Amino acid sequence: MPRLPGDVRMTAAPDRGTAMPAPLSPPDCDLRGYDFMPLFGHRLFSGRLYTHCTDAEFRAAVRLWWSAWNQVPAGSLPTDDRALATLADFGRDLRAWRRVRARALDGFVACSDGRLYHPLLSREATRAHAGRLRAQRRRDGDAERLRRWRAGHAGTAPDAPDAPDDTAAGTPPIIPVPAPVPAAKRVSPCDDSDRESDSNTSAARATARPPRGGATVMADLIARTGDLTGRGARQARALTGQWMKAARDDPALVDAVLRDALALRPADPVAWVVACLRQRTGDHPTGREERRQAHLAAWDAIPDLRGI
Repeated sequence: MPRLPGDVRMTAAPDRGTAMPAPLSPPDCDLRGYDFMPLFGHRLFSGRLYTHCTDAEFRAAVRLWWSAWNQVPAGSLPTDDRALATLADFGRDLRAWRRVRARALDGFVACSDGRLYHPLLSREATRAHAGRLRAQRRRDGDAERLRRWRAGHAGTAPDAPDAPDDTAAGTPPIIPVPAPVPAAKRVSPCDDSDRESDSNTSAARATARPPRGGATVMADLIARTGDLTGRGARQARALTGQWMKAARDDPALVDAVLRDALALRPADPVAWVVACLRQRTGDHPTGREERRQAHLAAWDAIPDLRGI
């Protein structure tokens, strides 16, 4: 089989008795639009392409690598000299192109589909194309889930006159955030009526809430956590335990917050639930500052007995 000068591993014309290799990239391997191509600098600058070629040959070779990365199939080049001269930035100067052709095409192999393939570029292009397909499938799945969510929640919101249709415009729906719960009323140590009303309220709340630590109650909370976050049973159980600790072991409070979250479906359900629990238990930074100010005011109200 005749070979081109310059020790180029490329077949000039196939012999009838020699079977040419199959294409090294899939026919649908398309990387057009990608702005990145791996260069493998250590391998490139220590190989014979860099050590045995002239500046013009090396420049043409790198141009052809980038051109092959953007061909279909990726990693391949046509065999026509006019097309190769154009891709190597020689334009219509075929004489200048033929002077650098041997070294510029170093490493390319002629395959059975009539194109030239570079083994290294073809392998990396096949990997990049597989990653591109996976990313496209993820985007399609996200778009389908968003479409189903919008279809399922289209009739839940009440009709409002002259309201802009954000969903039709392509923007995500606005999820309302509940208003902060006001801080609990502070009881004076000398006010028996306030203390009695607070004790009655606490007794009524304890009667209305489900029993603490009940297996059925915890199972319901874990199930709602899994439905809200999409996590497995073990992760949902651990997350529910954290929320119970944040709610000060109040399953009724956790249950109410979970029901609100399931109705609103916030974008980040975990952060939304934690924020609601902090607001409703008074652990929010605003609530802590209010308690500190009230504590300082109570100390200021004590008469100064040092002059007595």
